[in-house]
Amino acid sequence: MSSEGELNAETRARIDSAVKLHSKLPSDVILLCGWAYRPDCSIAIADAMKSYILAQFPGLAQKIVCQRISRDTVGDAVFARICLGELFIGISSFNLNVITSDYHVKRTQEIFNFVFGKSSFISVTGAPGFGDKRSVTNEIRSLEAFRNTFSNASAGDLNSIYLSLMNNHPFYNGFIHPRIEDMSATSLDIRRSLASL
Repeated sequence: MSSEGELNAETRARIDSAVKLHSKLPSDVILLCGWAYRPDCSIAIADAMKSYILAQFPGLAQKIVCQRISRDTVGDAVFARICLGELFIGISSFNLNVITSDYHVKRTQEIFNFVFGKSSFISVTGAPGFGDKRSVTNEIRSLEAFRNTFSNASAGDLNSIYLSLMNNHPFYNGFIHPRIEDMSATSLDIRRSLASL
């Protein structure tokens, strides 16, 4: 997105794909993920996406939930799982329709399957028209980095996954961006955020 919070064509295409899918297969919740990643803008990308949806599709307002912690796809999966666990207390398996870009589908599928485990059903759809050779090469590198980062975690085991995220992932362990809090503190932050809806 721009420094004014305007979404680029790729993000708009992802949202449009999500809304189109929702019109065919309605969801209980439309979960928008992403932090305020731009140093020149205080708007979280989750909120920028929400503004876009409300401007285009105001009837979806009651379905939208924003998760403003994640900094990448792995974080999207981890914090989405925590957020959904707080929204749907007592439910441990989910049916998710995840929307991304076409070149990003394979990696997204593997990450979400790993984080949510075998008890959940994850379907990943890609908005078409944004991939090129460079993005494919980057996806291969990123998938290998994901596998290395979480090599000591177990699929579906949120505690081991969260520890690997907090200790090994450079976007979350303090190496590149500020270190995240432990899972209980993060869950509490998400619970408070949801209570204000």
